[in-house]
Amino acid sequence: MKGFFREQSGEGLTSGLYTLFLLSVILFVAVEVASYSMSVWKVYGAAGEIMEMMKSENGLDGAMKQKFNALSAVLNLGELDIHLSGTPKTVQRGDLLELEVQGRYRIRSLRPFGKELSVPVRVNLRALAHTYIRGFQF
Repeated sequence: MKGFFREQSGEGLTSGLYTLFLLSVILFVAVEVASYSMSVWKVYGAAGEIMEMMKSENGLDGAMKQKFNALSAVLNLGELDIHLSGTPKTVQRGDLLELEVQGRYRIRSLRPFGKELSVPVRVNLRALAHTYIRGFQF
């Protein structure tokens, strides 16, 4: 019975601080999830632009890779360490074009806990070439 009537002052403050700490960690992780989804959306948009160029020019070349790098710099995607690969030029009209963009998104909200995590960012697009090339040799 003595334990039941024991002084409990300060317990509410301590549990309130732990609750605040837990809620702040959850909020930080939620902000990271939103930032990750925005980064993937930006990469998808940039890859879509390059795919449209690939469809009209029947493949990927160095100039398109430079344009993708410039577009990713404008969209602040430099931290993702993006690698672009795709179907090289020159394919015939109606042939399949593939574009793959890979990168890593670093989660920084867990850094105070000694955790350095990264999540893969991967976008794959497929389309058909539009231009008919006369005299094309298979």
